[in-house]
Amino acid sequence: MDLRIRVIFIFLLLLFTQLCGYSQNNLIPLADADSNFVRKHILPNEIRLFYGGQGNNISLGTKREGDPTLNGAIYTNTNDYVGIGITYKWIDGDLSYSLPGTTYLKEERSNLTQFKLGLSYTLRKLAFRGYFQESKGVIVSGTKNEFLSTPSLHEVKLGLQIIYIFNASKYSYRASLYQSELQMKTAGSFMIRLEPFYRNLGSQSGSMIPTSWDVDSRFGEQTGLEYLRAPGILFMPGYGINFVVPNSRLFISPVIFAGVGAAFNSYQAQTGKKRNTNLEYAGSFSLNTGYNGSRIYSKIQFNWNAGYAPLKPSYFTSNNIGLSLWVGMRFGDVENFIPSSL
Repeated sequence: MDLRIRVIFIFLLLLFTQLCGYSQNNLIPLADADSNFVRKHILPNEIRLFYGGQGNNISLGTKREGDPTLNGAIYTNTNDYVGIGITYKWIDGDLSYSLPGTTYLKEERSNLTQFKLGLSYTLRKLAFRGYFQESKGVIVSGTKNEFLSTPSLHEVKLGLQIIYIFNASKYSYRASLYQSELQMKTAGSFMIRLEPFYRNLGSQSGSMIPTSWDVDSRFGEQTGLEYLRAPGILFMPGYGINFVVPNSRLFISPVIFAGVGAAFNSYQAQTGKKRNTNLEYAGSFSLNTGYNGSRIYSKIQFNWNAGYAPLKPSYFTSNNIGLSLWVGMRFGDVENFIPSSL
């Protein structure tokens, strides 16, 4: 907790030192955007550091015991993480790794490790973001926390988010997520996100369900479930808006998506290998707020993601919340520092 307090203090200190005035002299207009709403920093590239904490719940339930419910107990898979990112021209990349010993669980259940990598390419109307996430030591719980698996599950997620921005001339998606542009006036836009994905969740020691709960009357064909693999695709309409405090660099940028898709599941259970195609439902909300300075910027980022994947009769739900602090510094093009004689 002491480390978190120090990080928040550094954020407030950076914010205070930057709030000394407002100037447009270090901004340049963009040919493909309304300069009254969106401008670009003179220093086009960035390097950033971030620190945060997250809570995640993956629950396995069954419709034989009632309607599906979303488990709000996000402490079953928790950790703090640290990361680094870079923006160069139109490419953004971020990677993070979990910090050991930062969990609310007992020591014998706290071996969760995570690695995340994201790469983005953002145009005015289109944004592409590829991601990879690997988690080891994952726990699956019942929907009412009636059971917890051993902390030995392995989860891999990868995918590509393709986002179309309707009001791209006035709303800057880059200003919202990466602060590599500046939103001059408040503006928003409807968006559409198409997301092909692949996920793999499995155990290396038999069924992921504790023995006393792993019965046919509850889970049917998913009794003895050892792994679940699923390529799929999601279609998610959404909306984002950048709120700007007049004559300042302060911003508040919420983005929300929600939609439906399909997953093509294959899994190993007590009765052998099975396949199942089903609809999936997902939603996400992110909020970035901070100071978008000409050389240094800082922000606090909040993320929430949820999903529902039915298997008949069982189903998985996921619920993830994260809070992080970001500090970034801008720099010029590297090629400008290379001697022309080389």
